[in-house]
Amino acid sequence: MAQVIFTNPGEMNLLGYIFRSLVERNLATAPGARAFAKMKGRVWVGASDMRITLEFKDQKVHMTVGEQGKADVRVRGSMDTLLGVSLGKGMVGPVLSGKLKIGGKIWRLLPMLKLLAAEKSS
Repeated sequence: MAQVIFTNPGEMNLLGYIFRSLVERNLATAPGARAFAKMKGRVWVGASDMRITLEFKDQKVHMTVGEQGKADVRVRGSMDTLLGVSLGKGMVGPVLSGKLKIGGKIWRLLPMLKLLAAEKSS
């Protein structure tokens, strides 16, 4: 069964708690579970001064504070921009305007959009 695990729970920041909440909520849906199954590797996410590392392996995502190890994908933006993407406002506009910076193997983020959607799709 898929799980979200904080590697260092006493140090986790707000960004980690938001991501955990969104992922756990969407794991209960069929599209979210399918998206989770496609995720692999390590993703760095940064918003304001907060950074987290998400590592997907063995039906688990381990979340750690900071940028740990070598990332397959890197995502940076304001909390506002990241929440906008989660609320379904799209990712293309923020990327083109420079409000959201993405590096690495960008195609690996596509399943993550379903995994982080704040609203359940019908």
